[in-house]
Amino acid sequence: MTTSDAIRSTVADVDLDAIASNVEAIRARAKADVIAVVKADAYGHGAEAVTETCFEAGAVMVAVATVEEGLALRDAGINGPVLVLLGPTDSSEVGHAVALDLLLVTWDVERARAISEAATALRRNARVHFKVDTGLTRLGAPAHEAAARYRAIGSLPHIEIDGIFTHFATADDPDTTNDGVQLERFREVLRSIPDRPRLVHAAASAGVAAFGSVEGMTAVRTGLSIYGLHAAPHLENALALRPALTWRSRVHRMASVPAGTGVSYGHEYRLPRDGRIATVPVGYGDGLPRVAGKSGTVLLRGRRVPFAGRICMDLVMLDVTGIDGAREGDDVVLIGSQGGTNQTAEDLAEACRTINYEIVTGIRRRIPRRYFRGGQVVATRTLAEGYHAR
Repeated sequence: MTTSDAIRSTVADVDLDAIASNVEAIRARAKADVIAVVKADAYGHGAEAVTETCFEAGAVMVAVATVEEGLALRDAGINGPVLVLLGPTDSSEVGHAVALDLLLVTWDVERARAISEAATALRRNARVHFKVDTGLTRLGAPAHEAAARYRAIGSLPHIEIDGIFTHFATADDPDTTNDGVQLERFREVLRSIPDRPRLVHAAASAGVAAFGSVEGMTAVRTGLSIYGLHAAPHLENALALRPALTWRSRVHRMASVPAGTGVSYGHEYRLPRDGRIATVPVGYGDGLPRVAGKSGTVLLRGRRVPFAGRICMDLVMLDVTGIDGAREGDDVVLIGSQGGTNQTAEDLAEACRTINYEIVTGIRRRIPRRYFRGGQVVATRTLAEGYHAR
């Protein structure tokens, strides 16, 4: 038996058919090429399998945040275009990125010159995407300097500008007036550049849902929606998405205890009556936020069950006194459906006063992933063995 077969009872299942369907839905709404964002381990879904699926579904490129994430994809055998959104943050990263044909984001001549020098030394061209800061005030060339910087970077030897982009600040708000202002600033930059690169992009997931096709944009850069999650409640009907991830565990131990018994650290929870406590092997060491213990729930036998006391690093406890028939081995759902009841990443996020992005990206690597196509497991990823296609 290989370690990929020895999967613990706490597992995240990823429906790759849903990933592919979401890529197609995004492309249809945007009427543009899709750059699939797979940073942060594909938002917790597992970058190897998700990247392969996105390319198969027609994505023209994937995007990561860091050079190291790009190198990890190359080590996993991914040969398609990989864009590094932060660009090189240290000089030591440049040569490795250029050698492995990672596309680097840049916005200033000094950084671009380092990329050019690395490419010249390696006797190859380096492809870059030029970023314009139109109002997020995070990364990118200031709009009033962008055209001059773009031309200077384009004149450097062994540099090919493959794309130009910006990023909206408020596309997930009902009022998108600010994004209209940003878009016009971006278009002013584009008008001053006679020879535009092949990929011009501004919208991420919220922007695709809010605006659909945007004139002059040839690509979109989507992360959250790839995974079937929505950027805001008011955008849920704009895109027909299928959540790709379910997260479940099983009852590991059942104990009958008398009224007044304290549960978990600090004994913040005490049984109000004689009852039963179920222990489930999942905790904040797996990415279940500790704060979820205050108002979060899981599903057991189709019922919502709150946590009993503090969430531990590896375990949680549930008061299952009122759940008839609950026993060791029962399925416990953290994200997914059970018995006609559904719990989403948004539900957990609301309990934790955060966003769905943080919930899914927080699922730790020690949680095994199983990848499904047509209802069958086609790959697994475990902490001991890594990614393993079947």
